[in-house]
Amino acid sequence: MLISLLLLSVLPLSIAHPQIHPQPNPVIDIAPEPTPLSVTSTTRGIKASLTHGAGTKRRANGYTKAKRDSTLKLRHRQKRHSSTTRSLEIRQNDEGLPPSWLLWAGARLDSKYNSGSGGFSAAYAKELTKRADNGDVQLTNHNLDTSYSATLSVGTPSQSLDIVLDTGSSDLWVASGACKAGACTSMTTFDTSQSTSNVNLSSSFSIEYGSGTAAGSLVQDLVTLGGYSVAAQTFASCNQVSTGLLSSGVSGIMGLSWQALAYSKATPWWITLAKSSSWSEPLFAFHLARYRNVAGANPVETDGGVATFGFLDSSLYSGDVTYVSVSGNAQYWQIPMASMTMQGKTVSLGSSNMAAIDTGTTLIGGPEAIITAIYDNIPGSQRMTGSYAPYFAYPCSTNVDFEITFGGFTIKITDQDFNLGRYTSDTTMCTGAAYVQTLSSSSPVQWIVGDAALKNTYTVFRYSPAAVGFANLAGSISSSEAAASTTIPDVSALAASTAATPSGSIGASASSQSNSAKVTSSTGSGSSASNAAQTGSAEAPHVVTAASDNGSSPASETASGSTASATSAKSAGSSTISLPTASIILLGLLGTIVTLW
Repeated sequence: MLISLLLLSVLPLSIAHPQIHPQPNPVIDIAPEPTPLSVTSTTRGIKASLTHGAGTKRRANGYTKAKRDSTLKLRHRQKRHSSTTRSLEIRQNDEGLPPSWLLWAGARLDSKYNSGSGGFSAAYAKELTKRADNGDVQLTNHNLDTSYSATLSVGTPSQSLDIVLDTGSSDLWVASGACKAGACTSMTTFDTSQSTSNVNLSSSFSIEYGSGTAAGSLVQDLVTLGGYSVAAQTFASCNQVSTGLLSSGVSGIMGLSWQALAYSKATPWWITLAKSSSWSEPLFAFHLARYRNVAGANPVETDGGVATFGFLDSSLYSGDVTYVSVSGNAQYWQIPMASMTMQGKTVSLGSSNMAAIDTGTTLIGGPEAIITAIYDNIPGSQRMTGSYAPYFAYPCSTNVDFEITFGGFTIKITDQDFNLGRYTSDTTMCTGAAYVQTLSSSSPVQWIVGDAALKNTYTVFRYSPAAVGFANLAGSISSSEAAASTTIPDVSALAASTAATPSGSIGASASSQSNSAKVTSSTGSGSSASNAAQTGSAEAPHVVTAASDNGSSPASETASGSTASATSAKSAGSSTISLPTASIILLGLLGTIVTLW
């Protein structure tokens, strides 16, 4: 269902009214949305062949004429926009995501990375497809590229839950079977009483949002994803989950960032495995499918891409992987941008070039001055106002050519992903994915690079040496071909249920928990365990013991502050290179409190 407009009354002030700079961009004034939108389905769009989101190919007749007609109409409208400011109202039947989604997506970004009083905030963020390699995970695409989930198995015997994979956070939490109200009435929950390996740590866990609360307790249990199991993994089992905190069918969030962001102080599942001998390489990777701008796409698509753990899948990318070292102490997957261009014109980054690579985010968030400069390079662009002020609208007929370079690799972003759709009564204007993100001076990053960019690359997250890698998608089409196949998003059948992201200081109080976990590498569902001394399955090829958590980031999670990049061949030898990302379904509000006691 669509997001209630009641959310508008509790939106954080940090995104509501950023100051609008004088020219060169005029302003679009959007009237308040009076009622929830009634969005109807349309048949407009370009039919496409989809192979793990590698790109779309134009197959619709008459596209060229439609594009030309749209351009002719735009010429007259651009003259009017360039000289006057018009008050434009939201249309009741919108092409693209509901307008309230824009507010939610921005609020999620602000709360996820904005600082609390003590510093930058920590992030909180179908069936398993087995191929030749263990560690291969099929993703589900929700709400036309809004978020990506995978099936997680928890407990003994295992219980399956769909969870968002989020490289912008580090904690794992799921809805508990003890939750009988709110959102839990329409989702799969984890029944701790049915797991013989579950251990209650007697530590309460609470996440308070402007739109509700998720609360419960910390537990330890067997957690399996992609055939790899970690016994005694610490996570939160929430017996209170308010309606609207999670999208339909999703039961929790798995953070895939570094331990420094974990409120539970637990070693994240992926780090335990990366430090063991279970994986052939200490890394994981994402190949995100694209359904935006694909005619006939459903709100939930089970062929949503692929995540691989412990190896690189050479069938998903071409050429070499270019690695860029994680900067400073590993917190987010933070790497420096080398350059940025819009429509072939360089956008100056100055010293504001550190970016978090976040699979749990849809938008591309950055400093106001630089986001404004991006749209200055698109003739006819206009700043939105009111609650939509962090966004810009631009002429829908524009063939966007937006590029971000990390190290020696350039991510090319076209209309397919940059265009969020039409949200005003002026049907020639579309909303862009580059969003004004206001962060405090204590934040380690100035940019958040989400799925609008990451759908255009095979993205690798490497534990040691800590780095983010990029490679071209296998079978991807060129930027010019992608632009030619672009149409305005037809996603009116979207289910607009959303989740929230908490905000707070990374210095939040938390009791130190021991997590002497054991890890199991197997193709089965895992093993049974009892209390804190848990054992792996007899079928497992080997069992290793993870280091105890001490609440601090291990030395191996500290990367060099210098920028480094390298290329790696697709062979197993790539792991020997010596050089030292995922819920966007989260809606956090300013003043959100995360408490762990």
